Amino acid sequence: MKISDYNLGFIGFGHMAQVIFSAIDRAKLIPRSQILFNRRDRDKMRDNEKEFGITATSLENLVDKSSVIILGVRPGQASHVLQDLKRLNVNASKLFISVIAGVKLSYYQKFIKNPLLRVMPNVASEVAMGMSVFTYSPNPSIEFRSLTNLLFSCMGEVIEVPETMMDICCGIAGSGPGFVFRLIEAMARAGEKEGLSYSKALKMAAQTFAGAGKLVLKKGKPEILLTQIATPNGTTEAGLRSMTASNMDEHFQNVVAASSKRSKELSEEYQ
Repeated sequence: MKISDYNLGFIGFGHMAQVIFSAIDRAKLIPRSQILFNRRDRDKMRDNEKEFGITATSLENLVDKSSVIILGVRPGQASHVLQDLKRLNVNASKLFISVIAGVKLSYYQKFIKNPLLRVMPNVASEVAMGMSVFTYSPNPSIEFRSLTNLLFSCMGEVIEVPETMMDICCGIAGSGPGFVFRLIEAMARAGEKEGLSYSKALKMAAQTFAGAGKLVLKKGKPEILLTQIATPNGTTEAGLRSMTASNMDEHFQNVVAASSKRSKELSEEYQ
C-alpha cells in the first residue's frame, strides 16, 4: 500500500499537529483531500479549515474515514478522548500515532488495542530539522514501521528507543531546543556586551550552533572535533578552561536530568 493511499485524521490540531500536517503537505505524502481533523474549539476549527485547506469533521466521522489517526490533544484531555474512542469500538485495522506528552503505551491499551506509535517530535520539525523519538506498542508490523518512518522523516531525523528511555529523551530532544535557545541567547548577549549589534551576534550564535551540530552528525564524537580546534594556548582552549573551572558540563547535565525527572513525574499520572 502506497503512503498516498492512506486516509489521515488528526484528533487535536494544535501547534505540533499543524507542524506535522505542514511537513506531510510540503512533502506531498498524502493529499489534502484525504486528511481530516477534529478539535474542541469550534472557532479555531473553522479558522484552521480556511488556513490549511483540510476538512474539519466530527470525531465519529474522523474515526470512521481515517486509516491512520494522530492523537495530538493536550495531556489533560487524553483520558476523555480515549474514553470516546473506546465507546466508538474502533476497528482493529486502524493505526494510531500519539504525540501526547507523558502518556504511556500501557495507558492507551486500557482503551484501544490497535497498533500504536508513541512519538516525541521536537519544535525543530517546523524547519525539517527535527528529532522524533519513537516507541511502538508490541509487535508493530513492517507496514506500520515503514509508514511512520516516512511520515516523520520528512520533518528531520528519527530514532527508536524502548519506552523506558522516553523520559531522558524528553530531556535531550523534546526539551533540548529550549536549552539551546538559552545558550544561543547567552552567546549573542556576550557579543552585544562587546559592541556587536544584537541582530548580528544572534545570527552568528545561531549559525554556529547549527553548523557545529551538522559537523557532529557528519563526523561523530565531539571530543575528536574539539582536538581539531582547541590548539594549545589558543582562544578555544581558553574558553574551554573556563567551562571546566565552572563545572559547566555537570551543570548542563543537571538541566537535562531535571527535564527528564519532570517527564517521569508527568507519565506516572498515566499508568
